[in-house]
Amino acid sequence: MNDDLPADQPETVTGPAGTRNSRRRLLIILAVALVLVLGLGTTVWFTISAPAVEAADAKASAQASADAAAKKKKEDSDAFWAQVQADNANRAAQQAKDAAARNASQAAEKAAQEAGTSESIRTQMEAQGWTRFSGPYYYQYAPKSEYSCGNLKCSVVHVTTMAAAGCPGGLYVAASIEHGASSVGLANSITAPLAQGKDAIVKLDDTTGQGDGIRLADIHCL
Repeated sequence: MNDDLPADQPETVTGPAGTRNSRRRLLIILAVALVLVLGLGTTVWFTISAPAVEAADAKASAQASADAAAKKKKEDSDAFWAQVQADNANRAAQQAKDAAARNASQAAEKAAQEAGTSESIRTQMEAQGWTRFSGPYYYQYAPKSEYSCGNLKCSVVHVTTMAAAGCPGGLYVAASIEHGASSVGLANSITAPLAQGKDAIVKLDDTTGQGDGIRLADIHCL
């Protein structure tokens, strides 16, 4: 102790020990100040940047939703027009198929009309009492009251062709002379040339004298 100093004044530490203590306190103060500054800066940064970040996130989310909606709308539009195109293609294909079938049917009907084999001709002829023999050839037996046979048994049959070209060489008509279940002879005749629908009357005589009926066996154009 120094007798010249007042008794209540603390003793000041000098020398290396005092210098170290001063540095330590300074470092502690600087550290505390740095922590405070960093904490304050962080708080200020969050306070300032948080709204901007939230706004940016909201904008990005809205943009993503808008992009997704636009993509969905485009996909739906593309799918709709693709379906429309497919439906149009299917409709066109079906129309072409129907037209081809209609044309084929008309061509077949025209050919049948010309050949005299169409169902419409058959219906008309049958309504008039004719029976179709084959193809365009039709016949009907004459009532017995319309003819007489003389000494031989006979049958009289009307024949015609409904072919558009008629039968320029005439119709050949043949019949089997029947006795029970057996054929015992043949009767035949050739008509004059016939136009379409022209009626020819053919007399078929039983030259065997054994028949009890006749059955038409052939009608064709010569």
